[in-house]
Order: sequence, then structure tokens, then C-alpha cells
Amino acid sequence: MTRIIKEIEPFLHRQKCPGCGYYTVYEVFPQGDKAIDTCTHCGHQMQILWHHEIKAVFRNSEKFFRNMEEIYPELAQLKNRGDHIKLDD
Repeated sequence: MTRIIKEIEPFLHRQKCPGCGYYTVYEVFPQGDKAIDTCTHCGHQMQILWHHEIKAVFRNSEKFFRNMEEIYPELAQLKNRGDHIKLDD
């Protein structure tokens, strides 16, 4: 029996980095049942569990950020690797 392994491409999402304290673009690299989530500004990394619903979690997070753009329009600037902003929390 041949086992087919589906490769999942890395993807970008936005979040606040606990390493540098900026709201920034993160890149997720799936690796089997785990993934490496990396801040593209400072390089801070976290290992997360990877499961079939994780992309839905990140989509919900993006919806949250789009809603927050009404209060903090600067969040809309976070689009590319390395983009980062500091908000007055």
C-alpha cells in the first residue's frame, strides 16, 4: 500500500508577538502533526499542534483582526513578511 503525504504550504497570519510585543505578520510552517509559527519581524518561534481544523482557527483570527481594523485602522497595514506595528493597548 502506498501512503500519500499531502504537503501543506506555509501561510501567513497576523497576531501580537509575545517576543517583541508588536502586532506583526507570522508565518506557519506545518511539519507533520506540529507546526512552527514564526514572527517575521523578530524571529520569535512557537511550536503548535497541527490538526485538520487549524486553518479554520487562523481564519477566525483573521476575522477578529478585520473587525479590529475599525478601531485600529493601522492593523490593515500588516500584509507582508516583516510588517509590524505597535498599538497603544
